[in-house]
Amino acid sequence: MEDQEQIPHPHLRLGIIGAGSHSSNMIYPNLHALPAELVAVCDLDADRASRNARRFGGQHFTDHTEMLDRAELDAVIVCVGPKEHARLSVEVMEAGLPVYTEKPPAASAADARTVLEASRRTGQPCMTAFMKRFAPAYQKAHAAIVSPEFGAPSLLTIDSGLGLVHEDPSWLLFDFSIHVVDLARFLFGEVSEVYARTQQQIAYATTLIFANGAVGNVAVSAHRQGTITEEVEITGGFGDFITISDGSAMMRHHDNRVVDWHERPYAEIGYRLELAEFVSAIHEGREPESSIASSYQTMRLCEAIDLSAKERRPVVLDEIH
Repeated sequence: MEDQEQIPHPHLRLGIIGAGSHSSNMIYPNLHALPAELVAVCDLDADRASRNARRFGGQHFTDHTEMLDRAELDAVIVCVGPKEHARLSVEVMEAGLPVYTEKPPAASAADARTVLEASRRTGQPCMTAFMKRFAPAYQKAHAAIVSPEFGAPSLLTIDSGLGLVHEDPSWLLFDFSIHVVDLARFLFGEVSEVYARTQQQIAYATTLIFANGAVGNVAVSAHRQGTITEEVEITGGFGDFITISDGSAMMRHHDNRVVDWHERPYAEIGYRLELAEFVSAIHEGREPESSIASSYQTMRLCEAIDLSAKERRPVVLDEIH
């Protein structure tokens, strides 16, 4: 992607499409810590749009095209239903603006590829909100994995769950579990082959074969009532391994010793840091971490898992386009 023109003023002028509960609790409250100014809020529900404009600042709109035309924006955040992410992100980029969307980047890998093509065509960056890449515990784990002393990555196991049976049976894999699927790529790199089984789309067990030769397993469940659980174990060379609980408590072992430790509240899971990355990337005229080019690959991996579970066979990633 071509370098973006750097923003001439220190505070980015942001607009947000979406004023539902998730964005109101997780996105809007974190904007105050950024070198950015919220100047426009848009939601189809006029009451929600005006409520968030009063609470967090900016004009309110019920038509995103009017917001794009009138608000003099530098960038846009999209936080609506997943089925609208691709259409809205393409419209924002075609209006000449960088865009950040909640995950998933689109309803399918094909639609994500369309977003990627729009990003390349317009020269505008598109970032997907895979927050786990920005959580300090996983950042420290990633830094350890790529260090020479950790040795070659050999085994990754991720166990994740929550208590929610959604009306859309694809929700567990493509909306909730996509976070840990992307995390697997972030930690160990690209996957070449998967073999998955599912129990009525309320639980998945997936074996991953990584391009670097490592192996892994991702297990997810929707039947853990009352809580979200997340346990990650990472093994490198002999005697080198890392454990991470709930995305916040990390312990690194080397040669029978604990050599690094990180523990923070569960709230430290990456929302503020991913938003900071979006703003920084625009200011610096570079591609953001968790760009649409990367999140397209995560969508391909999710579709490979889905296909493997449905057909009960190994699936090579080259089958998914």
